[in-house]
Amino acid sequence: MVSTANSTGTGRRLLGSLAVLFAVVAAAVVLLPNPLADAFFAAWVVGSVLIALVGGIAAWTNRTPLAWVAAVLLTGLSITAMLSFGPYVAPAAVCLLGAALLSHRTGPRGNARKTIAANPPSVRETVLKTGAGLGSIVLGAVLVYVSAVTGSGLFDACANETLACALENTHWFAVGGSVLGLLAVGVGGWLLWKQIYVARVLTSKQLG
Repeated sequence: MVSTANSTGTGRRLLGSLAVLFAVVAAAVVLLPNPLADAFFAAWVVGSVLIALVGGIAAWTNRTPLAWVAAVLLTGLSITAMLSFGPYVAPAAVCLLGAALLSHRTGPRGNARKTIAANPPSVRETVLKTGAGLGSIVLGAVLVYVSAVTGSGLFDACANETLACALENTHWFAVGGSVLGLLAVGVGGWLLWKQIYVARVLTSKQLG
């Protein structure tokens, strides 16, 4: 049992590290030798590296929710950009998915299990946190939709996609609203996952 847990932990760390490595290599291949020739394109590519980095750290520290979020985001980005840089970051996305799966199999961290088992939440607390999580997700999704989809969007078109043009034609209120919405969705997802996390610990305790 201990050997299996150790091998699972080693596997998720290895896959997390490979995801970061593949994302960095992909960015170098795609952006060099002129990384700022297209500011929007460069921002998406750099964003994929940051997502991979967050996912890699989550895999190393066994933070399953964060690992899954990063894996899903990078997978979605690689699919969306399939005709562009998507194929280059696809290996990193596959590694992150594997790392997230192994992190899920590893289960809650030992210190977290002890804390939850020693002081389990009440039913009322669980219901309130679950409701708060769902409400945050819905509110965030609405905010992103209003900010990014309706209205004039996040950016105006540029004749030349330079950094100066991108900054000048950015709708900052819409971008800010979208960021806040995404944060709200993330917080809501984290709250919901915590309840699943607690349920797993308490169930495993009851089963012995």
